[in-house]
Amino acid sequence: MRTSEFSPERARQAIRRGLLTVAVSMVLLGVCVFAIAQSDLGREAVQDLLTRARPGYLFVSWVSISAAFFFMGLRWRALMPPAYRPPAAGLSAIICAGLLLNYAVPGPFGELGAAWFAERRYRIPIADALASGVAARLVGLATAAVMGVLVWAVVPLPAPAADGEIIQTARQLVEVATVVIGIGGIALFALAIRPGWWADISSSILGRFRGEGPLRQSIGKLDDAIVSLAGALSRVATRGIRPYTRALMWSFIGHSSVIVGISIAVLGLGGTPHLGGLAFTYATTTAGAVALFALPGSQVGWDALFVALLVATAGLSTSDALAVALLVRIQQLSLMVLGALSLTWLLNSMGREAGGVDDGNAET
Repeated sequence: MRTSEFSPERARQAIRRGLLTVAVSMVLLGVCVFAIAQSDLGREAVQDLLTRARPGYLFVSWVSISAAFFFMGLRWRALMPPAYRPPAAGLSAIICAGLLLNYAVPGPFGELGAAWFAERRYRIPIADALASGVAARLVGLATAAVMGVLVWAVVPLPAPAADGEIIQTARQLVEVATVVIGIGGIALFALAIRPGWWADISSSILGRFRGEGPLRQSIGKLDDAIVSLAGALSRVATRGIRPYTRALMWSFIGHSSVIVGISIAVLGLGGTPHLGGLAFTYATTTAGAVALFALPGSQVGWDALFVALLVATAGLSTSDALAVALLVRIQQLSLMVLGALSLTWLLNSMGREAGGVDDGNAET
């Protein structure tokens, strides 16, 4: 997608589509809960959860998970050129807007929109804003992947309540997937800090298959995309390893904030959280989202994987795992509403300034 394809009008259309998505999702979730509650077993499970629920804990959980967006803003800023130090709160608002854009418009519209707003509001060249934003996303995915592998290797995870051949097979599959995700995380981090390697590899391998025909043309487009991405990331890589070190730190803190929030949610439902199992579940599903989002119905796939890992590695019952997944999904939908508010604020502030921008050197 070219930068010229982004405009305030498309952003306003995305607000309407995003809010419609939130409304439809909330209705579907409500219908699912209502349907489950109609059965005797489901009614007992819902009543039990409502009895155990502690709203104060659930609110603190929402705050802790939402705080991750502030740390994402700091992670993005760490990879920007040193001359630009926009406020982390403003970058967090832009990231929330990007979340809504990604849900509302297919393709990498959120990343492009975030870079566009960073340029308009803080005078950061859009190429630098986009490159640092993509690099920050890669660092976040790589950090999650490595966290998942380390937890799996170091922390004894609780066995699921149910035992048997199916559970054993599931855990073996999880172990294989963990190794794959770990390798993928290392590859993503290598792409971020040494993008030239990937451009050379792509050109030497995929470049040989370019030519006429649908398949060869698709391979050529993939090669072009990798080379283009590597070229953008090279703008960040030339600044050395120190920005990546800071980005890794903020990425780890942000992921930890979400893990703590999920743990508090389990407490809020009257459960006993296993921090290692919850950390593994969150890290693995976050890192695996790259593959899941490429599939139809990716949100359903993410929720299913999240619930399965909560049961298999965090020791939660199926009903508690479903409740936690429901709370996390509602929290994500609420962030989409926050994204709509952020997007509206950004558009209105740009209109009030009539083309003017804030000082891009403000500190947090």
